[in-house]
Amino acid sequence: MKQAANTQDNVEILPSSAQKQFLDLKFGMFVHYGINTFHNLEVSQGDLPLQSFNTESVDTDQWCMTARNSGMKYIIMTAKSVDGFCNWPSKYSNYTVQYTPFKTDILAELVNSASKYGLKVGFSYSLWDNHIFNKDLMDEVYNDYILNQVYELLTEYGPLVELWFDGFWHRQDVGWKAESGFAVPVEQFILTWRREGAFRWKWDYLYANCKAIQPDCLIFNNPTRLFRGLPLLPVDGRAAEKGEDLESNNNIWKWLGKDVFLPLQIETTLSQKGKDAYVDGNWFWHQSDNSIAKKWKIRNWRKNAEKLGANLILNVGPMVNGRLRPEDEKVLLRFETN
Repeated sequence: MKQAANTQDNVEILPSSAQKQFLDLKFGMFVHYGINTFHNLEVSQGDLPLQSFNTESVDTDQWCMTARNSGMKYIIMTAKSVDGFCNWPSKYSNYTVQYTPFKTDILAELVNSASKYGLKVGFSYSLWDNHIFNKDLMDEVYNDYILNQVYELLTEYGPLVELWFDGFWHRQDVGWKAESGFAVPVEQFILTWRREGAFRWKWDYLYANCKAIQPDCLIFNNPTRLFRGLPLLPVDGRAAEKGEDLESNNNIWKWLGKDVFLPLQIETTLSQKGKDAYVDGNWFWHQSDNSIAKKWKIRNWRKNAEKLGANLILNVGPMVNGRLRPEDEKVLLRFETN
């Protein structure tokens, strides 16, 4: 499963039509918004009170208008983060926006706004779910829960440009992080993913179901920032969390004995000062965090992504009132117009 050459039997390996359309988008917005927003948290344990998700509106029009006016072509939102809170009224969970004072389906609002402003839409979805998972829940039951929720996302919100999965490491005990904290070799990482992670998540089955429902929706699986840009196969593209400084990119990888094209997407956040595990920038909103990437830095990120032939998505964490931080809106709008 090592990286391969750019040709196979003297035939150039090219992106599929869906991958080509994805790469043509180039630049997008990532949105982290959920129950964590109301508690000054990046990660929670699935037990925050639903009554705390209390806002009068979520201004998805503002998000999409800012994205469009900043030159972005698509927008990805957290459907569900690791805490298990669902931003849509999933029939398979009691921990959703439906049971909050707000009640409104935020994903549906986003899809409507994106259509209004000419943006493609995708969702991020955490495989791990702190709210529902417990040690007595059998793998098969939990995997069916994931399959059912993903089916909702793929059938109720129209065509999606991508599904970005997260949280694989919670069911992979070995092979992805050494005791020293440093990443293990690439070959070991990919092999142990196939032996344990993909097996326990029934990932191949989930992937096949996604492609059967929406063949043109690209599937990503975040390998963590330790392995930025490495594929958790099978996938249609490679995620690179905090990969804005990557110096090289190879889109050709081995899968089932063949060379396949897997485009790169770089995900980073406009916040620059976080804490704990996110010291280099928050993903959700925090009242005390007014840090923001400088315009020159964003330009350098875009130039580097273009050099690598990769897409770049910039994360924003809307405030409790459902609007972007003023600093995010300001830097994005100035960034494109000046």
